[in-house]
Amino acid sequence: MIPLYLRIANFIETKILKGDYLPGDKIPSENVLAEEFNTTRSTVRKALSELEKKGIITRVFGIGTFVTEINVISKKKIGIIVQNTKIVYGIIKFCSKIGSKCFVVESIPNLEAEKNAIKELLSMGVDGIIMEPTIITMGNEILKSLLNSNFPIVFVDRNIDIGMSVPTVLNDNYHGGKILGEHMRKYHKTKKPLYVTSEDLTISSVQERYQGISSGLKIKPEILKIPTIDGDYSKLVKLSKNFDTIFFCNDMMAVRGITTLLKANVKIPEDVKIVGYDNDYVSKVIEPPLTTINQDLSLIGETAASLIVRLIKKENIEMINRIKSNIVVRNSCGCGKGEKHV
Repeated sequence: MIPLYLRIANFIETKILKGDYLPGDKIPSENVLAEEFNTTRSTVRKALSELEKKGIITRVFGIGTFVTEINVISKKKIGIIVQNTKIVYGIIKFCSKIGSKCFVVESIPNLEAEKNAIKELLSMGVDGIIMEPTIITMGNEILKSLLNSNFPIVFVDRNIDIGMSVPTVLNDNYHGGKILGEHMRKYHKTKKPLYVTSEDLTISSVQERYQGISSGLKIKPEILKIPTIDGDYSKLVKLSKNFDTIFFCNDMMAVRGITTLLKANVKIPEDVKIVGYDNDYVSKVIEPPLTTINQDLSLIGETAASLIVRLIKKENIEMINRIKSNIVVRNSCGCGKGEKHV
């Protein structure tokens, strides 16, 4: 557990890094901060001392505490190995506020490409790497070597067990799955659910979504694994007769599933109800529009960027950081026309 004075220091520093407090700005007084965090002035003073040691703030006796320049931080370089463009946007958005440079590599189709991407970023002199791991990452010895040497690395969107702890920022997939399952149980009486994924349940996001859905439904859905997102969905046509609801692990799979079922004259939601996860842009344009879970992917990126900066500065951070989500109700689940965020 991170001590309160360090949490206060991290809170103030984050606001400075995000531009809420600019160089020369006066930050709240010790009394105000003590009241806000329900603690003593001595604890706040200790937090401010940490920031002053780093040169982030300057305290002027009798006048107040002011933000100083963040020259050291602004010179850092951040490497990005992330496929989700919204997460990348969040990372770049945060880094642009503090002046850090970002280097983004292309998509990673296999383990060798992932290793080469890391080598490429290191050759550019990056001070830390934010990456979206996949199952292939488990065999990445270059990554493991970097982690063993305490090189700053943050995972986003999912947590992969590679034999060592890695700071991770991800959607609260269990919570998202649970509210999705609860909606289908309470409003649509789902009793025969199917869960469709292209990845193993060893992937944290896949497993947590499944567990959340099971909790919300109060029953465990059967599982169908399709080898790839672009794989063969024809099995769904026959299976749809045995299930009243199909939960897809993500929206891209859901759209492919809906397209396959509609071509086979399976009516949605009359014959089978469909739900997805991610609130991708395609969820709005498919017919019927897709009920799904909305993630604040940009916030995931911004949070990851703030963590990598702290790691570069050798600060203590929380290992698992979860971002809450909400359900977007549309027609595919059997609800009426229109869109509602809950």
